[in-house]
Amino acid sequence: MNEWDELKVVADQVGGPTWASTLAAAIWAVVGKDDLKGIYHWSDAGVASWYDFAIAIQEEALSLGILKNAIPIHPIRTDQFPTLTERPSYSVFNNTGSWRDFNIVPLHWRAALRQMLASF
Repeated sequence: MNEWDELKVVADQVGGPTWASTLAAAIWAVVGKDDLKGIYHWSDAGVASWYDFAIAIQEEALSLGILKNAIPIHPIRTDQFPTLTERPSYSVFNNTGSWRDFNIVPLHWRAALRQMLASF
């Protein structure tokens, strides 16, 4: 965002933003738990489009002084951002089993983003 006058970001793809640190904590929480069986998913709590995520990054980075100035961020459709990889419009995990079985109260992705940016 420091290098561009404006951004165009896909607004019709929704996922669960996840900080690598919270994912690592979840992995460490299950090490040695022999009673877990099956497939578990993990992401931070909440959902966001790529556009929502970009807006949040800018807002948090501005509040922490990481960015000096806001730039316009424009929402676009997936078909306006050509890519070789096809992505689903909604790719959100059901993490309730993981949260319960790992005994972890997940951070909301926005709180995790704030913590991650503050660590810079």
